[in-house]
This record gives sequence, structure tokens and C-alpha cells, in this order.
Amino acid sequence: MKLLSFVIPAYNSEAYLEKCLSSMLLPELLEKLEIIVVNDGSSDRTEKIALRFCGRYPGCVRLINQKNLGHGGALNTGCAAAQGKYLKVIDADDWVESRSLPAFVKALERCESDVVLTHYRTENIATGEEKAWRCYPEAFGKAMTLGDVMSRWGDFDRALTFHGIAYRTEFYHRMGLSLSEHIFYEDHEFATFPCCHAASVTPLDIFVYVYRIGDENQSVSDANQLKRISHVEAVLNRLLTEGEKLPPGAGRDYAAAKAQGLLMSYLTTALLVCPDKAQGRSLAEKAAQNFCARFPENYRQIAGKYRIFQAMSRLHITRRQFEAVLDSRLYGRLTQRHSWK
Repeated sequence: MKLLSFVIPAYNSEAYLEKCLSSMLLPELLEKLEIIVVNDGSSDRTEKIALRFCGRYPGCVRLINQKNLGHGGALNTGCAAAQGKYLKVIDADDWVESRSLPAFVKALERCESDVVLTHYRTENIATGEEKAWRCYPEAFGKAMTLGDVMSRWGDFDRALTFHGIAYRTEFYHRMGLSLSEHIFYEDHEFATFPCCHAASVTPLDIFVYVYRIGDENQSVSDANQLKRISHVEAVLNRLLTEGEKLPPGAGRDYAAAKAQGLLMSYLTTALLVCPDKAQGRSLAEKAAQNFCARFPENYRQIAGKYRIFQAMSRLHITRRQFEAVLDSRLYGRLTQRHSWK
């Protein structure tokens, strides 16, 4: 049995796939790794590149071709096919920290938790800037309950993302999760639904994922988030619908916290990026009220920030201007008057 399955959803990824794959293929780890490339209906050389690696690393790299189903559809296929003890998804235009893999694999050998958290870093291809995203447990390598995590949410929220999570494969399969297809931002579903049911979470003091940012073509760019704001709304609604079905407890609290984070991204786009300010405020109000009806306590935590964003919209303040305000004395005064979390 393989120890770790890397699932790589790939769509027209010829410019990136070789770097992604090469970062994982350490000779001393080949027997312990399963690398699954899901070619999601690419029209470029993605399949040829993947086949070349399959031929070079038989028994380690394998290719699954499918019609285009979107990022979520590729994850559904790849995660269902994973046979390693743990699975971790790496997008084809990102890569892993090769020097960290031996320690990561060794830690997974003795780990039995449903969820394993690792640090990750972003690398801005436009500016070269690197930024580390960490979790801060009391002790690394020690299994915790989801309740423990939620009691110190601010120490863990940066790692409880698509980039920071690895799942025990049997646990993930048991969840029967089907991610939304033909839609962007469904990675929030991947980082939310299984974790709501996790019995144990182990944080590791290891950097694994390198997340490439700074590309205007990426889904996280302002222009694309605005163009696909309906996708964010659809994923947010699914988080809310599934989250409110959960009984009171850590799982429900986790779903609410993850939905709260996505709501803030939606509000930022609607109020600070959307050029039609009236339309943006209308979209924001609908989303905010929907969230408030499902999770009123979480809404109270961000109500002050929402009011400030509304005021900025009326003043035609952009996201870039807002980011400049973050470092100003004005922002400090505002935070003293409102509840921020």
C-alpha cells in the first residue's frame, strides 16, 4: 500500500505540469508515493507530458483522462482513485517543497488522524514575494479534536485550507463527498465538508505546498472573482445549506467559520471590486442576510466590518485603496469601534 497519494487536477497545464511532478519525484520516496494526474479534457500537451512521466516512473505516476468536468470534477475522480494511506491535492500550476517531503512522509507513517495540517507558502510570480502561512498549535505532531481546534480558531484557520490539508484516504472515501462540478472555488467545499466530521486533527511543523499567485488569469484575481461572483455565491450557499444540517458542536462551528471566511471574500468583491456600486451593495446585502439567517452568531462577528465595507462602497473606495487603509491609523480607530474577527 502506498503511503501518500498526490492528486493533481490538470487542465491545459503544459506550462506547469513538469515542474509540479518533478518536485514530488524524490528517488528515495518513489515506493511510498502514488501520483495521480487527472487530465480534465485538456487540449494542449498536458496528456503527453503526463504520459512521459508515467513511462519514466511506472508504479508511481499514473494518468486518468476524462472529459472536462472542471476542477471539482477532476478532484472527484482523482480522490476516488487514490489508494494511499493519505491523500493530498496539488494543483498542476503549483508544486511541493521537495526538501520537506521525506519528513512529511515519515510523519504520515506513524499518523492515524483523519486530517493532517501543514504549513504552506505563496510565491508571487509577478513580484517574487514569498509569504508563509502557518498554524500555531501548542504542540506539533500531537492529535487534537476538532473541538480543540475550534477553541483556538485563530491559531489554525490559515492552515485549514485546500493548501494546508491532507486527508486520511479511508476517512475521505467514507464521507462520500462529491464536489461541485463546472464551477470555480469549490476548493472551499474540499476544505470544509470532510473536516466537519473529523475525529482527530494532527498539525505538523512542515511546509509542503507552494501556492503560485500573482497571475491575472488565476481564479483568485480581482477580475476573475468579479466575473465569477455567481460561483462564489453558489459555493457559499452550499456551505450554508450543508452546515446548518449539522448538529450543534464543533463540526457545525467549523462549517460556520469556513462559510464566514468565504462570505467576507464575497463581500469584498461585491462592495470593493464591483464597478456598479449599487448592484454590488444589493448582492452583498442578499448574501449577508442569508448568512445571518443561518448563523446569526457568526454574522454578529463580522457585522461591523460589513458596515464599514458598505460605507467604503458608497465612497467608491476600491480594494487597493482599502488595503492601503489597513496600515493606516484610520483603520486602527475603526477596529476599536467595531467587533472584528
